[in-house]
Amino acid sequence: MSVGKKKSSKKRLLALTSALETATAYDDLSKFDLMVDAAAQLKDFVALDGVSLSRTDKIQLLKTFTRAKVRAFMFGTPDSYRTYRTLETIGSDLVKLL
Repeated sequence: MSVGKKKSSKKRLLALTSALETATAYDDLSKFDLMVDAAAQLKDFVALDGVSLSRTDKIQLLKTFTRAKVRAFMFGTPDSYRTYRTLETIGSDLVKLL
């Protein structure tokens, strides 16, 4: 992988991780779709781009997923639980990719 591609991959990873963290910060149930969308994009990025992640990047990514799942679960509504289950599935797939 060239240095330029490596840098752009790293920037894309940071942008997607930031999008998931931002969506997680909302106290609005309507933002669950943003969380799922950002999580799915992160998983697809790792799967399709074949980016090589450092141990630190992997840990940060998993921490971000965990925070998103906990945040969704805490609302205690049927929609939030569906979001939690979806994030759990995406996170499980991501762990397999890492």
